[in-house]
Amino acid sequence: MIDTKINGMQPSFLEEEEQEFNLREYINRYFRYWYLFPVFIVLALTGAFFYLQITQPVYSTKSSILIKEEKSIGGSQGDILTEMSSEFGGNKVVENELEILKSQTLMEQVVKELNLDVSYTSKEGLRTVNLYKRSPITLTAEVITPLGLEEPLTIHMVDSTHFRFNNEDKVFQVGQRFNNAWGAFVVNKGKDSEYKDIKVHFSDVKALAEAILGRLSITQPNIKSTVLELTYEDTDIQRSKDILNKLLDVYVQASLNDKNTEASNTLKFIENRLGLITEELGDVEKNVETYKTNAGITDISSESKLFLENIKENDAQLNEVNTKLSILESVDNYIQNAGEGAVAPATYMIDDPVLVSLLTRFNELELQRERYARTTTTKNPLLETINTQLEGTRQSIRENVQNLKRGMAVTKRNLENINNRFSAGLRAIPKKEREFVGIKRQQSIKEELYLYLLQKREETALGYAATVSDSRLIDAPVTTSQPIKPKRAFIWLGALAGGIAIPVLLINLLFMLNNTVQRREEIEKVTHSSILGEVGQMNTPAGAPADDNIIKMTSRTAVAEQFRALRTNLQYLGDGSCRILMFTSSIGGEGKSFVSVNLAASLAYSDKKVLLIGLDLRKPTLHERLSLPNKTGASNCLIGQGNYEDYIQQTDVHPKFHVLTSGPIPPNPSELLSNGRLPVMLAELRKEYDYILIDSPPFGLVTDSALIAEHVDATLYIVRFNYTLLDHLKRIGELHKARRFQNLSIIFNGVNYGIGYGYGYGYGGYGYGYYKEEKSEKGSRLKKLVGMN
Repeated sequence: MIDTKINGMQPSFLEEEEQEFNLREYINRYFRYWYLFPVFIVLALTGAFFYLQITQPVYSTKSSILIKEEKSIGGSQGDILTEMSSEFGGNKVVENELEILKSQTLMEQVVKELNLDVSYTSKEGLRTVNLYKRSPITLTAEVITPLGLEEPLTIHMVDSTHFRFNNEDKVFQVGQRFNNAWGAFVVNKGKDSEYKDIKVHFSDVKALAEAILGRLSITQPNIKSTVLELTYEDTDIQRSKDILNKLLDVYVQASLNDKNTEASNTLKFIENRLGLITEELGDVEKNVETYKTNAGITDISSESKLFLENIKENDAQLNEVNTKLSILESVDNYIQNAGEGAVAPATYMIDDPVLVSLLTRFNELELQRERYARTTTTKNPLLETINTQLEGTRQSIRENVQNLKRGMAVTKRNLENINNRFSAGLRAIPKKEREFVGIKRQQSIKEELYLYLLQKREETALGYAATVSDSRLIDAPVTTSQPIKPKRAFIWLGALAGGIAIPVLLINLLFMLNNTVQRREEIEKVTHSSILGEVGQMNTPAGAPADDNIIKMTSRTAVAEQFRALRTNLQYLGDGSCRILMFTSSIGGEGKSFVSVNLAASLAYSDKKVLLIGLDLRKPTLHERLSLPNKTGASNCLIGQGNYEDYIQQTDVHPKFHVLTSGPIPPNPSELLSNGRLPVMLAELRKEYDYILIDSPPFGLVTDSALIAEHVDATLYIVRFNYTLLDHLKRIGELHKARRFQNLSIIFNGVNYGIGYGYGYGYGGYGYGYYKEEKSEKGSRLKKLVGMN
């Protein structure tokens, strides 16, 4: 029965101990790969250095504007300026203005006016610098081909006025027009510069505008205010300032154009009417002059004057009605043809407050529709809402105009009736006077209408001249003194962190990919077997003979002490009377021969008579380790050739350390071990020796160990650190559970304490080619591994 105690500790205690986290042990696992940390830190810092050298610094430029609310220009209530302020002004919705500032149309206009679609760069060390307003040459592009938009054009300056294209040898002079694969353009002289190799980049205006808008941010710092803050990021300070300034200029101009549209249309209408009235008034005045000359009239009677005054007053009213009817007709035409280039009427020439209000509302909605049309699609819900409101307002205006026209028609008929009565009274006046009064009457009508239109023209011109922008610049563009990108401190810290994190991740990845045994806790957890002892790694110089793997038991080395502890722990095997011990492993190379030889030597030094039998009949190595001949041995005994005493050899390690080598390799090792002679031989040897150690083949490869295990007191299973596969532990656990081996215990071999116990990693042959290994492989394994079969 297998003893489950390990120096008095139960497995439950071990499982409990396994759950504890050992920080020191966790940190030590990385010590084996300490060299990765300085290597990756140096690489990361070098990469950060070159990144900072190559990357152009990005600066942030800020500006702020105030969106003004509706406000009277000046004057008291009823003043002409106040009236025009309400007509041509209006409330500004901050969100709308924000979208207008970020519109593609405005930014494309900025790109065109600043000629940003043609840019110039040059090399300055490792870095590519932009030569905005610093280039020694400038290009005026007429036509740009698709190739020009994809690849830059390189210009090599020969001197201030001569240059070469790309890799061509021909020298050209500035000021010429060129046609090549990049397009048609003119090269002009630019600023005096030390840069000689210039790359000219042509960009599509629309794509460039989108890219610039991506670097532009507009925010409203305080939701309760109408101040907008514009922030633009660019590698060139002057270019960022120019873009913001030009954007604000374009925005203000567009706003003024929108506001002056109605006033401009009104002035055109008045000018047209004035032209007609001026011609008619000139004709009437000529008629008065001609009639007075021909008829010799100098004055009219008092009665004629009275009729004339009455008719004049009535005609003025009739003329006003006709004018209003004409305006109403123009309003009706404008409403029907709005959006098709129709001229907007003068709304303040109408005295009906309802119609004025509706027209004002209609014009505001039309302006809003135009603004939204610049920045949104036709299917935008806001634009559809405005279109619906426009249609409703249009219908209301038409109904109101029709009502007013009907009222004006009634007034006109009344005034015409009055004129008819006055005309009947004039018939009593002498013919000359009556004719003169008719001519004078037409003159008065034209004079009144002419003066009325002059007054309205001056009012409209004054309103047009008084139109101001609804926005005001608060802070001119200001650029940060230090670049915002890249953040040097952040890059250096990030590189340092990356230099540490990458090797940590790599080491963890190696740990996860490693499928070999690293800790004794893994053995205990999977196999549920006791670990009789641990043996540390013993480094053997390259090319050293095999017998150098035998520990000097008189030394005080750590490995020698571990074998002494292992020798002491043998008393805990079974009931303490186990004297015949078998050493096996899962695969070759796990050190069972090394452990068996050194444990036998340790027992001999403790005054025990020890016999080490080599029963690895397929691939014997025991004789090589002890530098003994192997012409005869255990195989001869098992086939009945002579007495075993004839084949036992004494070693040079200790007088009480005897060895029975394997002898010649038989063709049928398994049959030889099962022929019944092995238990007889072991029973006779037990009487003569205190301990009998058997070096058997790996259990995971052949069945020889299972045949030998039936005749031994205990089995010591060798598990090698960083060599034995984790899957092999499951097989050991199955053996322990099935009790296939008597008093099964485990020896943990080759532990590398120098790299942090339990966390080493390395590569080596796994021993799958047990029967085919060449002797040359042993030297390479002895270089890295401890104890070879």
